[in-house]
Amino acid sequence: MIDWLTFVAPLEHASGEGGPFWNGSILSTIPDPESGEAIQWQVDKKLAVEGSHSSTVTIKSTTDASGRPAIYVSGNPAKWFQGHNIFGSDDLAGLCLEMLHRICRGRGVVPSFADLAAWRAGQIELLRVDVTYSVELGNRSRVRAALRALDASAHLKHRGRGHFYGDAITWGKGSRRWSLTAYAKGPELDQHKLHPTLQLPALMACADGLLRLELRMQSMELHREGLHQVAAWSDNTGLELHASKLSGLHIAEAAMLDANTLDGLSGRLQLAYNSWKEGHDLRAMLPRRTFYRYRSELLQHGIDIAIKQEREHAPSNVVPLRLVLVAQPAKVPDWAVGTDLFFEPRALVA
Repeated sequence: MIDWLTFVAPLEHASGEGGPFWNGSILSTIPDPESGEAIQWQVDKKLAVEGSHSSTVTIKSTTDASGRPAIYVSGNPAKWFQGHNIFGSDDLAGLCLEMLHRICRGRGVVPSFADLAAWRAGQIELLRVDVTYSVELGNRSRVRAALRALDASAHLKHRGRGHFYGDAITWGKGSRRWSLTAYAKGPELDQHKLHPTLQLPALMACADGLLRLELRMQSMELHREGLHQVAAWSDNTGLELHASKLSGLHIAEAAMLDANTLDGLSGRLQLAYNSWKEGHDLRAMLPRRTFYRYRSELLQHGIDIAIKQEREHAPSNVVPLRLVLVAQPAKVPDWAVGTDLFFEPRALVA
């Protein structure tokens, strides 16, 4: 899905004070020997435009690369159209068109024929694009187990180790080119709650087990990849770009996602379990009473540490983390398609 868009599109309109996108300006003054003070610089303020369930995008008048009047648009299209971004469309061109048409209708602007032709031709400059896909892991405990494994053993090509905070890891934090963030969607919604009308059991349950993988592409990287114009994006560009960047994530082979077993275990039992899984003989390593106490507790989870594991054979319930991350992204639920919970751009012909 397209999780954020910042773009500049050609649009003939009156800019400045009194214009449809005017929201005041911020200026800086300096002393002037003749008039007392002079304007050093002045910047128009962005205007917030409300969409679904009080979500907003910001807009302002600007000019494009050729100097033509244009509109600057920035925001989360999924939230603006749906009120949430648990899932959404990855039709970048369609989302740009829908945003432009809805903004113009709301502000009383009628695009010219030349503007409409430019939009349909994809002559829209992209300044930032966030492409996000999710992996369904069943529950938030498994998602957190995956994040812990990534923090302990993963590094991203050209980005190194990730920055771990809360329920998220970011590789390339603060980069002017691109970054990748993995985070738990369920806990995020605990902190940033949806509009009350969207706090539906089915929707919240859908978010609870999602491991999100968010790719943020800044202007410099969009130019380097040749993706700074909407015209360069096809139906599969977002998915292919996301997979390409994710392929640079290197995960140590020993890092396994086995959250069904690890979930809820104390630190000492996790240590014992991981040592057993790697093929160590815990009976020889631990005091007799400690060994049997650990064995009794782990038997409740279907694990018998009295049966020594061969190092080359992992238990059957262990899934390599890399296989999980490159699996098919979570799809839009069937029950959401055709409802206001999922916005699909139309084929706009104007």
